[in-house]
Amino acid sequence: MKDPAFLFYSSDFLTGTMTMSNEQVGKYIRLLCMQHQKGHLTQKDMLNICQTYDEDVSDKFKKDDNNRYYNERLETEVDKRKKYSESRRNNRLGTNNICQSYVGHMENENENININIIKDLDNYNYLEEKE
Repeated sequence: MKDPAFLFYSSDFLTGTMTMSNEQVGKYIRLLCMQHQKGHLTQKDMLNICQTYDEDVSDKFKKDDNNRYYNERLETEVDKRKKYSESRRNNRLGTNNICQSYVGHMENENENININIIKDLDNYNYLEEKE
C-alpha cells in the first residue's frame, strides 16, 4: 500500500525556499508532491509544472542514472518513514497484543504525576492520623 503522506519540516522548507518567489515555491511543492506519488520525475513532468526551465527550482533536484529528477531530502524522509512503519508492523506481528509493541514509546506523563499525587495523599493521611 502506498504511503499517503510524508514528513514535512516547515522550518527547513521555509529556510530552503526563502529566496524563491511565491510562484517558484508553488512549483517546488507541487514537484515534491508529484515525486512522492509517482517516484523520480521525467523532464516532461518537470516542464508540465514549471512550464520553462527554472534554475532555482531545478537546483532542488538531482538527476539519477536514468536521467530522472528527484529531491534527495524527500527521498530520505520517505525512506525513513517506510522503515519506521515496517518496524512497527514487525513489532505487532511478533506479539499477540498490539499495545505491547507501543508500551515503551507511549509512556503517559500524567500517569506518573497521578501516582505521585496518590502517594503524597496517602502519606499526608498517614501523618494526619498519627498526630
